[in-house]
Amino acid sequence: MAKRARLIEPTTSMTRRQFVRRTGKAALGLIILSQGGLLSGCGSTSTSGTSSSTWDELAQRLQGSLVRPGDASYGELYLPFNRRYEDVRPQGIASCLDPSDVRESVLWAREHDVPVAIRSGGHNYAGYSTTEGLLIDLGQMQSVDVDDDTGIATVQVGARNTDVYESLQPHEAAISAGRCPTVAIGGLVLGGGIGFSSRKLGLTCDSLLETEIVTADGQILTCNEKENEDLFWACRGGSGGNFGVNVSYTFQATPVEDVSIYDLQWNLEDGEKVLPALQEIALQAPDDFSCRMGGGRSGEEDSGGRGSPNVNALGQYFGPREDLLEILEPVLRLAEPTKKVIEDKTFWQAKDYFFHNTPIDRFQVKSTLVQQELPEQGIEELLRNVDSWPGSSNEDGGGFAMFALGGAISGIPKEETAYVHRDSRFLLAIDSSWASSDSDRTGQANIDWVEGFADGMRAYTTEYAYQNFIDRSQADPAHAYYGDNLNRLIDIKSRHDPDDFFQFAQSVPQRQPTA
Repeated sequence: MAKRARLIEPTTSMTRRQFVRRTGKAALGLIILSQGGLLSGCGSTSTSGTSSSTWDELAQRLQGSLVRPGDASYGELYLPFNRRYEDVRPQGIASCLDPSDVRESVLWAREHDVPVAIRSGGHNYAGYSTTEGLLIDLGQMQSVDVDDDTGIATVQVGARNTDVYESLQPHEAAISAGRCPTVAIGGLVLGGGIGFSSRKLGLTCDSLLETEIVTADGQILTCNEKENEDLFWACRGGSGGNFGVNVSYTFQATPVEDVSIYDLQWNLEDGEKVLPALQEIALQAPDDFSCRMGGGRSGEEDSGGRGSPNVNALGQYFGPREDLLEILEPVLRLAEPTKKVIEDKTFWQAKDYFFHNTPIDRFQVKSTLVQQELPEQGIEELLRNVDSWPGSSNEDGGGFAMFALGGAISGIPKEETAYVHRDSRFLLAIDSSWASSDSDRTGQANIDWVEGFADGMRAYTTEYAYQNFIDRSQADPAHAYYGDNLNRLIDIKSRHDPDDFFQFAQSVPQRQPTA
């Protein structure tokens, strides 16, 4: 039976640090799993005792602006991408313009014992970029500078995928960035970063040469393979909000040429034939080929509406259409697609074709890693769950996606960076969306469907999960996200943040003192 996750996560009057001191971090995880408690953000204590003059002090220390409830821009700035967490409202938003603003925000919060949360783009699936204290907003730090001679790009933390691509396009070079145009580079790279170029170019973090980070004691550190190399290692897969506030990234871009793309869709009943064939293609294809296969239903405007179910495949190939057709031939001959797009494009046209912000409004996402192709029973479980989606009025609907991994991703040993899932063959994501206008009952039905779907797939998947698809109901999240690299991350966390200032419900834990 699926674990039931609460639709509305209540806040709590006991601060997280108080709770940790009393019961320990492991016990906190059990409370979160059983109650869905919203204990996000960093730092300690509530903000009830923070005076207006104390907030004014922070405003005077910033080059940017401090936005408070009632200010004209507050309503837009505080909202997280996942509207499930829109009721968590910060007492102040530090809209930072440069690293010194970030430093002053961190030091002020420590001086006055105010909890903080860090936000670059706000797309944190579990709402951990929300707080009732100080929100350190990095969204104004969006510059991208590219050296035409070397292809080295220096990117501020708040630059979106679309900003990065637009800056790189005149140089005909790219990094492996994501599909959602409004996702900020900061959230993407720290958890690894998977996109349609990853099998060819590696993860986003694999092209990282250097990052600048503000630590809990207010230092601004440069991290690369020769300087603060332990933090540099941790910032390539160790996720955001754990070790400090990253404020910029330096990437090595790679020249790119024309590609071909495909966008295919079949009726759900064809899934038993086409999904095994797509798996086999993805496992055998060259690294130039990417594949996102999936299945789902769209929502409809009428509450509880469900669109027709389908299975689909989407991806690109660093080569011409005729070669892509040859790769796809084994699945195309099995069943006639209801939608069939296979075209030559420039790399940048392909990027535009794939750009899509999803999911939207209110949603739940669970992920897991797959070590081998799913057997017949696993495929049947996927299709059965797609057919049983409960419905909502959100057009994004619900379903699953399987991203083919391998290629350049697996060409790097898992201990070389903090990203540990190097030998996985597929990333399986299960998601469901509902609208703010839907009832709580509809929202809970969508959550229960995701949980039940994930439970049904456990026989065919691993105990690991993708840290960029962070999930409040994830069992043993530290192990699921970081696996064999967890102990090293704990050591780095304990060394650079000994007071555990940067903490949230699923942050990297501290090294516990020995008796």
